[in-house]
Amino acid sequence: MDAGHLTGWLLVGGAVLFWIGAGNPYLFRAWTASQADYFAIVAKRHGAWRFTSLFLMMGTVVTAAGFAGLPALLPDGWGRALASGAVGAFEIAATLWIISLLYRHTVLPTTARTFVETGVVDVGSAPLDRLSGGLFKGFIVIGFAAIGALGVAATAGGPIGPMLGWGSAVLSALLVAGLVAFGDVPPLTIYIPTLAFGVALLAAG
Repeated sequence: MDAGHLTGWLLVGGAVLFWIGAGNPYLFRAWTASQADYFAIVAKRHGAWRFTSLFLMMGTVVTAAGFAGLPALLPDGWGRALASGAVGAFEIAATLWIISLLYRHTVLPTTARTFVETGVVDVGSAPLDRLSGGLFKGFIVIGFAAIGALGVAATAGGPIGPMLGWGSAVLSALLVAGLVAFGDVPPLTIYIPTLAFGVALLAAG
C-alpha cells in the first residue's frame, strides 16, 4: 500500500469511526434536548454515551493521522509548505477536541447522575462545562482553518485537485461563519471534507 492509499484509508476510516459514534440511536434526542432531558438521557444511557465518546475520540485520532500524511502528496513549493502548516493547526484542533471528549467520557456521566438524583447541577462542573465548550469551539475554528488552508494548498497540484480544494476552503469559511452567527456547528461537519479528501486519494490510486 503506497502513501496515498494509506492516507486515504486513514481519512475515510476516521470519518466512519466518528459517524458510528455520532449516529448512536440511543443518543439522538440528547443532541437537541434541554439540559434536564440531556442529563437524563446521559444518566440512563451511560454505556451508550461512553461508546459514543470513545468512537468520537478514535475517529479524531485516525483522521489526524491521515491528515498528517497529506503534505507529502503535494508537489514541492508553496502548496506543500502551506499544507504542512495546515497539519500543525489540525493537530492542535484535534488535541483540543480530544481533551473535551475525555471530559465528556469521564466526568459528564457522573454529573448527569447527580443531577437526576438531586435535581441540582454540581456547582463544580459549571467551569468544566464552559472549558469543554470553549475547547470544542477552538476545534471547530482551528480545524476548519486547517482544512481551508489544505484545500488552498491542494490547488497547487496533487491528487486532491483544485475543485475539491476550493470547495473545502469555501465550506470551511461558511461553517466557521455559521459558528459565529449561531453559536454552534455539528462536529461531524469537520469530517465531511476530510472524508472527501480520503475518497479522492483512493480514487486517484
